[in-house]
Amino acid sequence: MPALGHIIERLTTSVDNAESWIEMVRDLRAPIPLEFPDIAFNIRWAKKADIMEIAALEGFVKEIDVMTRSLRHGDRCILFEKRGRIGAFAWIAFRDYRLSVWRKLHLPTDAAYLVYIFVRSEFRRKGVGLYLLRCVMRRLRQMGYTRLFSGMYANWEASINLHLKAGFRIDKKFLKRKLLHIIPVPPKKLDVGH
Repeated sequence: MPALGHIIERLTTSVDNAESWIEMVRDLRAPIPLEFPDIAFNIRWAKKADIMEIAALEGFVKEIDVMTRSLRHGDRCILFEKRGRIGAFAWIAFRDYRLSVWRKLHLPTDAAYLVYIFVRSEFRRKGVGLYLLRCVMRRLRQMGYTRLFSGMYANWEASINLHLKAGFRIDKKFLKRKLLHIIPVPPKKLDVGH
C-alpha cells in the first residue's frame, strides 16, 4: 500500500487555500475574560420557532430541516437579540460532527463543537462576535465542558482572527487535494507547531 500512496501523492494537486481546512481548540478551563460591546443585547438559547429567522440570516433556507433535526438531537444555538431581532448567533454541537465526506470529528464527552458563528453586518467590528464567543465558552464551562473545537476554511481570516483573540489555538490543518485535478481524495493532514 505504501507504493500506491506514493503514486497518489505524486498525482494529486493541492486545491487553493479556500478549500483548505483549519481546526482550532480552546481550553475552557483557562480564563475567559468578558468585555462588553457597546451594543446591549438580550441573550437566550434558540427555540424551534427561531430556525426560520436564523436560516434567513445567511441564506441557509435549504438547511431548515437539518437545523430543526440538529436542535432535536441536542445541538444548541445561542442568540443575541436587539429589539426582537436576531443580531448574532452561535451554533454548537455536542456530538460527533461530520465535517466533510472524508472527515468526521469525534468529540470527547467533555468537548463541544462550534458549528457556526454569525454576526449581522450592522453589528460587525464592534466586539459583538468576540463577546458572543466568550459567552458561549462561559456557558459551556458552566455546563461542565472543558474544550471547544471549531473549524473553518483557511482563507476565513476574520474568523481565524476572532478565534485567536478568544484564546483558541490551531489544532489541525488539512490541505484538500484532487487526483489529476478532477477527483477529490482525502485531505492531507499538515503538521502544526504548538
